[in-house]
Amino acid sequence: MNTAELIVEWQADQGLWLIYSGSVDTARNLEDWAQEQAELSAVSLQLSSRNYATHWVSLPGVKGRNLARALPFALEETLIGDIADYTVIPGASIKGSHKAYVIETDLIDRLIELLTLHHVRLTSLVPETATLDTNQMIRHSDGWLIVVDPVFEGLVPEAAVSTVFDTLTEAGSLGAFSLVTATIDEGNLIKTTLSSGYADAFEALTVSTALPLRRESKVNLLQGRVIAAHQEQRPAAWWRGIVSYAAVFTLAACGYLLVANYQLNHKVAEVTDNSRNLYKQWFPGESASNFEARFRRKLRSGDDTTSGTGFDAVMVNVAHAWSEASKASVEVQSIRYSERMGEFLLDVTAKEQGDLQAFKQAIEGRGLTAEISSATADKGAIKGRVKVSGGAA
Repeated sequence: MNTAELIVEWQADQGLWLIYSGSVDTARNLEDWAQEQAELSAVSLQLSSRNYATHWVSLPGVKGRNLARALPFALEETLIGDIADYTVIPGASIKGSHKAYVIETDLIDRLIELLTLHHVRLTSLVPETATLDTNQMIRHSDGWLIVVDPVFEGLVPEAAVSTVFDTLTEAGSLGAFSLVTATIDEGNLIKTTLSSGYADAFEALTVSTALPLRRESKVNLLQGRVIAAHQEQRPAAWWRGIVSYAAVFTLAACGYLLVANYQLNHKVAEVTDNSRNLYKQWFPGESASNFEARFRRKLRSGDDTTSGTGFDAVMVNVAHAWSEASKASVEVQSIRYSERMGEFLLDVTAKEQGDLQAFKQAIEGRGLTAEISSATADKGAIKGRVKVSGGAA
């Protein structure tokens, strides 16, 4: 299957990700879909137009590499939250107007974490509207996808269509425009409404039930993150010469400090590398970037509950269960922890099937919930995966 045609959508009211092709009526749980994919398979997906916003910004004179830095500042006043909480990705540029896709960074992290938990690699995440050609109005579930460069791009509820076209037609004619609908009758009804309400806005207005016109897009929502807007602090020019002059005379006296500092930095780097390798060994399915903060966050998760079901509490109970009941017969190969789902996944190797069951029972005996999600015989041993969460059902 060409996964690039699949659309993922975050349902905030249900607290889950859906995935579908074409119509949301065919949607299914993304986690169920991910479990069916091959191990470490790479996928490219589209993000539903409900989960991001598209802005056209006028920035005369801003081009090239400076655009990515300028867009967050230009959009800061229009966003509800802090700009640091969003990822802003540049799109097309037309006559001084620049398109920007804005999405909550946490939403992308949440999607990547779910797929990584099931050993699926997300290589590309494309906005649903990014590949649609301009001057189109396309039926989409209970609303319409409208694309008019360089003015508007996004999902419009049925009740807001007239308001959007009032704004679009203020600048004059929209030229040739296409309506893509489910049926010809629906298309003709919309055509009549637009023709009578905005008689001078279209050079031609056509109706089609075929697939919408598309164009090539290289936009990838995974390509960057927004850095919090701040003023760059530069040292005042007047004291640079003084610092340089003083450094010449203090270099000899500070030589031994530089050597000691070098040795200390070398030891710090060594400890950091060892810590990173240990983190990768314990959590092979997660990114090791900023691993110290990630691990502290896992530890803090235990302080947020009074039921002893946080990361540290569950980890201690699993360790005790393994040490007391299964240390000689079960070998833990790797441990993965999902903070959002509050679950551990333990990949283990047992001598016999009974040893794996005994390990599960030992975990449950310490008040946790344990489930053997897989168990296969391999070269005289049993390779299994045990899912553990805090608190018995």
